[in-house]
Amino acid sequence: MNTETLEALKFRTKVKNEDLENVRNILSSREIFHDDELEIANELVEETLEEGSESPYLFVFAEIDGKTAGYSCFGRIPCTKYSWDLYWIGVHHDYKRLGLGKILVHETEKIIKENGGKYMYIETSSRERYSPTHSFYDSCDCKIAARIKDFYDEGDDKLLYKKCL
Repeated sequence: MNTETLEALKFRTKVKNEDLENVRNILSSREIFHDDELEIANELVEETLEEGSESPYLFVFAEIDGKTAGYSCFGRIPCTKYSWDLYWIGVHHDYKRLGLGKILVHETEKIIKENGGKYMYIETSSRERYSPTHSFYDSCDCKIAARIKDFYDEGDDKLLYKKCL
């Protein structure tokens, strides 16, 4: 990430009404998600707006020059002591290849650790179009902990990544 961009980078954890549009714009800019996936991502924002601090979902938004460039959504896994899910992480196409994804992962991990978390889990599809996502998780020191064959569809396995924090 260049120095000018780093100087302009700010994080926030409070969800705002405009994040419904921000999240949709970020994820749709990547052109890999289906409409139903975009709806689910927005439902998590909506629920957090409605429930406030009672929501099980936490967010980190990365802003550059007042624009939301990326975000993560995560939360403690119910009935576990130390395990957390990273539900979504996305960087707008206009900001890719700047290292912002790794910075968001780091910020997310920091919050998880501050809340007593020791493990972060990430679910994703095995489809070929997700290969950049797989490479990204590999580069963040996440390891495949499980693979469930034909979970999403025939030939589309669920990959479960794990990172020890």
